Amino acid sequence: MILDEDTMMAVKSTPNVINFVGAEDGRGSGRSRGHIKPRPLSRQEVNRIFKRASEKKAVIKLDIEEKDRIIVTSGPFKDFQGEVVEVSGERNKLKALLSIFGRETPVELEFSQINKQN
Repeated sequence: MILDEDTMMAVKSTPNVINFVGAEDGRGSGRSRGHIKPRPLSRQEVNRIFKRASEKKAVIKLDIEEKDRIIVTSGPFKDFQGEVVEVSGERNKLKALLSIFGRETPVELEFSQINKQN
């Protein structure tokens, strides 16, 4: 990318880009930030980012639907029982209503943290 006025404006106006690829010139005094100028990523940094993006997480298959009863097997809600209210298969998570202190409380759990009750 050629750094001219238009491309610099695009970089500055994109949230969190400067913090990600920028180099800050420190100021001698005061608390304000110095001038931030984008710097190119090294080939090693680019490869690491693409490698992480291409890694796929293991998909856990569960035969679970809304209204199914579950028991939590790990985590802070271990041994709690509840009812599934929403399943998000692509995220490997579900929402369940657990009875905590006598109240039905919605909790998001990972598939690996629960077992379906018969």
